[in-house]
Amino acid sequence: MTRGQRPPPAPRSPAVGGSAPRPGSRAQAKARRAAERRSRSPWFIRQFVLTAALAGVTLGLVMVAQQQRWRQGLLGVGAVLLVMALVRLTLPTRRVGMLAVRGRLLDTAILLILGISVIGLTLTVPIPPVLPVSGS
Repeated sequence: MTRGQRPPPAPRSPAVGGSAPRPGSRAQAKARRAAERRSRSPWFIRQFVLTAALAGVTLGLVMVAQQQRWRQGLLGVGAVLLVMALVRLTLPTRRVGMLAVRGRLLDTAILLILGISVIGLTLTVPIPPVLPVSGS
């Protein structure tokens, strides 16, 4: 070996730190079949948590757009944000899909702040008094 050259890396055994299965092994074939199953399912199944969150927010915004149940719609949006925070905190990153944007604690904190803010602001809007209808 000449000066400035590194020695070749020592071969690593799979038990020490290598998690990749050997080529042609049963584990590699099983991983390949699982990847094929995941790729065949539609995106909304693979991203179930995000799909459920989008459906909840959409339902809440439809209620807001109807203008009769805007308070319930916004409370629903806030509740969905709080549930998303709980899901992001408890499920592993692999399971939450695209809901994982940053670190677990930062994502959870942002979702909690947004959910509490939406609910708090919704509850602070005063309910207008109902005026009696005169029968003239």
